[in-house]
Amino acid sequence: MMNRTHKLFLVTASIFLLLVSTAWADGFIIVDYPPDFPPQRRFARELTPPSIKFHKVSVDINEQVTKTSVDQVFINEENQDLEGTYIFPVPEGATVSDFAMFIDGKRQAAELMDKDKARNIYEDIVRRKQDPALLEYIGSNLFKARVYPVPARGEKQIQLEYQQVLPQDSKIVKYVYPLNTEKFSSKPIQTVSVAVSIKSKSGIKNVYSPSHKIDVQKKTDNEVKVSFEESNSKPDKDFTLYYTVSDEDLGISMISHKPAKEDGYFMLLASPKVETEKKVIPKDICFVVDTSGSMSGDKHKQVQSALKFCVNNLESDDTFNIISFSTEPKLYEKNLVVAKKDNVEEALKYIDGMRAIGGTNINEALYKALKMEFRKDVPAFIVFLTDGMPTVDVTDPTEILKNVKKENGVKAKIFCFGVGTDLNTTLLDKLAVENNGVIEYVTENEDIELKISNFYTKIASPVLTDVAVDFGSIKTDNAYPKEIPDFFKGSQLVLIGRYREGGASAVTIKGKVLGAEKKYANDVKFSEKTDDNNFLPRIWAQRRIGYLLEEIRLHGENKELKEEIVELAKKHGIMTPYTSFLVLEDNAQIGDGQPGNIMIERRQRFFEDKVMSKAGAPASSMSSSERDTLDNAQVFMAPSSEKSMKSESGSGAVHMSRVVKKIQSSDRAFDFSKIDPDSMRYVEDKTFVKRGGEWRVSTFDEKRDSKNIVSVKFGSKLYFALISKHKNAGKYCALGRSVLFEIDGKFVRIGDSGEEDEGKLDSFLK
Repeated sequence: MMNRTHKLFLVTASIFLLLVSTAWADGFIIVDYPPDFPPQRRFARELTPPSIKFHKVSVDINEQVTKTSVDQVFINEENQDLEGTYIFPVPEGATVSDFAMFIDGKRQAAELMDKDKARNIYEDIVRRKQDPALLEYIGSNLFKARVYPVPARGEKQIQLEYQQVLPQDSKIVKYVYPLNTEKFSSKPIQTVSVAVSIKSKSGIKNVYSPSHKIDVQKKTDNEVKVSFEESNSKPDKDFTLYYTVSDEDLGISMISHKPAKEDGYFMLLASPKVETEKKVIPKDICFVVDTSGSMSGDKHKQVQSALKFCVNNLESDDTFNIISFSTEPKLYEKNLVVAKKDNVEEALKYIDGMRAIGGTNINEALYKALKMEFRKDVPAFIVFLTDGMPTVDVTDPTEILKNVKKENGVKAKIFCFGVGTDLNTTLLDKLAVENNGVIEYVTENEDIELKISNFYTKIASPVLTDVAVDFGSIKTDNAYPKEIPDFFKGSQLVLIGRYREGGASAVTIKGKVLGAEKKYANDVKFSEKTDDNNFLPRIWAQRRIGYLLEEIRLHGENKELKEEIVELAKKHGIMTPYTSFLVLEDNAQIGDGQPGNIMIERRQRFFEDKVMSKAGAPASSMSSSERDTLDNAQVFMAPSSEKSMKSESGSGAVHMSRVVKKIQSSDRAFDFSKIDPDSMRYVEDKTFVKRGGEWRVSTFDEKRDSKNIVSVKFGSKLYFALISKHKNAGKYCALGRSVLFEIDGKFVRIGDSGEEDEGKLDSFLK
């Protein structure tokens, strides 16, 4: 009878991580085949690994003292009991305060091993299984517990609790919980949730997650609730949360990343304290609403309801007016009126009386709005809603834009709403961009009333207007958004850009409150060299691409912009209308009939087939983040996407405008690797693509770099020495047995042949 062998099943039991610097702490189960498992049966089926029913995480952070509680249930779908060992890496400094797993009513014991002993276990499993998946955990301590039985067709619940004190760096606190579990998960997890409670004597500002879409509820300046929840999910990235502690009226904090021999990346976060938000600035606002014949029916009723919501939520010292327009504009009042009770009631009656009939006179409606007597020291807003193209009076979009620019002496911000797809997206986009506003589109299957009311809630309460940022002695460039938005109640500025040399500097944010200038300053540090915060390059590249795409959409295509988009997309693994299959071949060129195009077209069709296949799956079969990624991918699929880039109207133009705006403003990087994880993966700030069975870093160029490669044999002493010495090597090697990556300017190829002697490590990489 053969000795008992271990089978590493791809199963997760994400354990907890409180380490701020680096660490990965996904737990997993190594299931033992029983001694009588019949190896003599030639075609014996492998056992199905347990799946996870739910994964709930509760985090309490009080003055940086943190307690994380994890509750998970595993399901054994086999008809026999399973036996195994539950192990998970524990970061340096974290303390396991409680572990609960009961078998026959008895609490099971667990063992904590230091990182050196843990390394031996990880390396032993990798050698025996010839599977490098565990390599990313090397460097962590190990916590393990025996699991028996996981009953046939039954469940096993595991509960853990960890404690740690989170360090603070320049008033920024960082918390990480490992949800990087996709490669160990046999099935999507039914429910994944993370609930974080933060309390601090100092004010809590700038709550931000680069990894997940979070809901933030600020109870007071000193207490914040953060939550994330997703169903039917296969988490593939750690849950990362930043927050700032500051008692200033405007909290200002800096996160930066400075690779060697490169300009750095920064993210500036700024948000007002709750008490400051109570001092809302009055505003002047004019609603310009399309009531042409095409707006009739349910569409018109929804717009009326949304407009009523906006009027009912005006502040008492706001002034407002309503212009409904079709063939000609009709005004509720000749000028702006104060939002007192009587005027609001009359406005609601006016809204009820609006009828949808006639043509679309956009030019005159905007002219009338800009002729309102806006107050001098109060922010002026125009909310413009239409579902069509100009058909009456001036119909040339260029002329309309010129007229608006000429008449907008008060610099009113124009917020545009496009309803449907039969409209001129170029006109609406330019109206918003050129007048420091925002564009929002509502398509056929979306709720107009909900969209407009949600949008209005965001801009209803201005706190600081005409905002500008000064970085002091630090030279920055290519920062996005280009135009700094006003601060509204509940808003947060996320400004991302590049910088040349690191160092300390005072960052100043200035703006206006009722015409008076206000300044807020804070000393921050731009890192001079660091591998931390390596999520920043991809988010910056995403925003930069969004800006370049908008330039092409609004002003026409040119070679330089297109080439920069392709270069950024290839390096960072970002889909665009010009690289919709994610990454070009190394020898591929842009343009019809050029070398490499046949291969590109084949890969293009293969990729598009994958997208359409996934897109056709039921919504319940994937998480909301996966669905969102697929929606974006469909918009960027060529050749329709390039056509949409040049179109002014139609569904393609509307969807392209929406996705470009989303790319420009997103605070998180889109995870396009979800579409085809067998072809592309993200590891830290690197993008890897599969070429001929080898995972290859996307920055590798065959012609340029082929003579700058060293080969290392998989599983050799040199292989493990390399992983031990270089911080990210284990994470790269975890991709598989055949990997090509870069370390300190040298490309390393892992494969079945190559150097084995660990003594050559230092000279090998020179």
